[in-house]
Amino acid sequence: MTGLFASIGVDLARADLRRFTLAVVTDGVAVPHSRRFCDHVWTDASGARVVARARWGRIHHVQPSLAGGAAAVACENIRLIDDRTAIMDLLDETDGGLLCPVAVHLEDHTALHVAGGALPRGQITLSALAESLEPQPPPTPDDPTPPGLVCDDLTRPHQADPAWTPTPRARLHGTVRLAELRTNTLTGEPFHWLRLSVHPAIALDIAAPATTLPISPPPGTTLRLRATLTGRLNLPPKEGHLPHQMRRGRAPY
Repeated sequence: MTGLFASIGVDLARADLRRFTLAVVTDGVAVPHSRRFCDHVWTDASGARVVARARWGRIHHVQPSLAGGAAAVACENIRLIDDRTAIMDLLDETDGGLLCPVAVHLEDHTALHVAGGALPRGQITLSALAESLEPQPPPTPDDPTPPGLVCDDLTRPHQADPAWTPTPRARLHGTVRLAELRTNTLTGEPFHWLRLSVHPAIALDIAAPATTLPISPPPGTTLRLRATLTGRLNLPPKEGHLPHQMRRGRAPY
């Protein structure tokens, strides 16, 4: 997980994790879900986002993400499989058909956990943290490779370890709609922000390390990349902790 922070302009090889976590919790917004769990959500002007999950007042883990602004996608059969990862089926709302199954690192996984860990149906705003990407020539009649999104690690491989679980690592192939080189204001480090269309019904925002491309790709560029899917279901806090009661975070113990 620490390697994904580079996608949002955070170099944890140089940044002290404890100091970084303290800054995130201090500057973020505390979202209480129960007496046991509270999320500290920090969102930068660049769109970089970090969720620090506290359990009984102690930071349990810190998760990078991106404040995606693409249109939400309908989904069903939503189920947590670990502390932060959920699997679900993406749907095409025009006909209700299945688009593809995915695993996602959820920003609001704590809210889903408190709600029972599963939902029959919802909507998710997808984003992704890229590990690698490369421009591709546009499809031709001789090689009409369609855009797409494929989660590689959803099916248990042969002779897998008993502890194996699906992961949100995915292959994406799509067309750039928007692209900017942004700066994480907390660290001063740049990163690429892209909006990628991978299906007529699916667009998602991508964060990638500045080192992956020399310049921001122009709209219309075809990209192929490997990334970790992130996103949010926009679940409300538990009853009694309404959004207007959100408050600034307190430092972790």
